[in-house]
Amino acid sequence: GSKVDHDDDKNNTLLTHPLSTNSSTSNLMKNIASRGYDVLPPPTFRHKEVSPMAFSSTIEALGNAGWPPQFLLMYNEIWELLKDSVHAMIGDACDNFYIESDVNIWSLQRNNPTGSYIGGNFIQPHRDMVYDACHDDNEQPTSLSVWIPLNPSGATSHNGCMRLLPIEEDDFFYSPQHPRHSNNSEYSDDDAEKLLCSQFGSGIWDPTCVHWGGSYEADKTEEEPRSSLAFTVRLGKKAADFGTCILSTSPKQQTGPSACLVKNCDKGGPKRRLQVVAKSLLSYSHHWPGFPFEGFRENMGLSL
Repeated sequence: GSKVDHDDDKNNTLLTHPLSTNSSTSNLMKNIASRGYDVLPPPTFRHKEVSPMAFSSTIEALGNAGWPPQFLLMYNEIWELLKDSVHAMIGDACDNFYIESDVNIWSLQRNNPTGSYIGGNFIQPHRDMVYDACHDDNEQPTSLSVWIPLNPSGATSHNGCMRLLPIEEDDFFYSPQHPRHSNNSEYSDDDAEKLLCSQFGSGIWDPTCVHWGGSYEADKTEEEPRSSLAFTVRLGKKAADFGTCILSTSPKQQTGPSACLVKNCDKGGPKRRLQVVAKSLLSYSHHWPGFPFEGFRENMGLSL
């Protein structure tokens, strides 16, 4: 089950991956295959340059009005950032790839403890998907997790950057039937790489990699707490399965809004965006106090 057992096979199959024809994308996929993650610089904005304070100011204004940060997904600019970031990863072929509907906004608060507000970091080490759910028969990932800091300082060591366990440190990465593949609570910050990432840069990882969101450490930094956009890119025809329990006998049924092509992810009007917001809130409702309130799922047309 270790990385060493799989290196030769992965090197032999890597060049057949559909993303390997683009040199920068090929480097990305090599890093994903070898260590499980990569960090990319900010994309070139193809339509309109985004002000460094635009997203942070909007999240703050939403919060002051009583709205959680996920409502940033109602605005055009965040979807343009998503499309430009995927274009920087994949190139012009990105229009043929899908974005899953698990789009989310996270925003840490300076003086409030984790778990006391909606949008705080998810501190439990976890995998986004078990190995079999996001790899093909050639051990190539069929999805990528993407995480983009929105605040001016980006994601730093002490303002809440992502923590990730590299593949070579993960004895159970290739063993989805092993109980330790799904139970990762024993890992700590000392075991992980910190994905330091500039504003609008991208932290990208294999969804099977163990990771967790860092906390804001007010005693160690004067930087603003990080906020971030997170989503999943589907690389092939295999839809994402976020049911990570190894005891599950069938894939988790996709509910709510469906996946869409990258080029269409900003389409669908306010109704679709509101459904994406609702799904992002419900995905971690067990982690956020007082939510969801009675009738929320029914009013949003969701069955999550």
